[in-house]
Amino acid sequence: MSEIENLKEIVESIDEQLDDKDTVRELVMKSSRAIRRISKNVIQDLHRGINSREKLQEALEEVSKIKSIVEDHPDLYHSGFLRNGFQEFAEAHILWSISKGEALQSPEELDVTPSSYVLGLADVVGELRRMVLDELAKGNIEKARELHLKMEEIKNMLMEFEYPNALLPIKNKQDMARNLVEKTRGDITNSMRNERLREKMEELMESL
Repeated sequence: MSEIENLKEIVESIDEQLDDKDTVRELVMKSSRAIRRISKNVIQDLHRGINSREKLQEALEEVSKIKSIVEDHPDLYHSGFLRNGFQEFAEAHILWSISKGEALQSPEELDVTPSSYVLGLADVVGELRRMVLDELAKGNIEKARELHLKMEEIKNMLMEFEYPNALLPIKNKQDMARNLVEKTRGDITNSMRNERLREKMEELMESL
């Protein structure tokens, strides 16, 4: 009997398994793109003051669908191309919860990987800065200060993660979060200074 007599069967079995994985991968990539698109729309709606709870639910359903699809392919669940979709969804859901004053949900509750959740959380800092600037433009300094405090709290949480990039590529996002928090603090300080100057000018005009 030849030592490689059963090689054909082995190769056919491997080919079948890889073909199945490739089919699943295509489905997952399509769903991941949908998640990113919907999540970006949710974030934009939040900045515009539009209620997008239905879109958020739609994204959650796509995430749950992915989890069921990759049940037999756990390596795909932790793949890089899925991380981007999960990250975008985590960012949108966290920002939504903060905006609505609701408790944050965990990675397990959102069906996303822990690393995707942390990376999405880091991106929330930038979106909160946009909200701060919007509030300052409206003259709502106290609201801006509340949002800045949340930025700082998130930044402090992010600084606790110290892992190699292969496990959690967070270093650049930590640096960015730190810079955004400090820059936003300066924006608020300038707005407060301008507001005090405006009040003094009004008092002076009234006294004339």
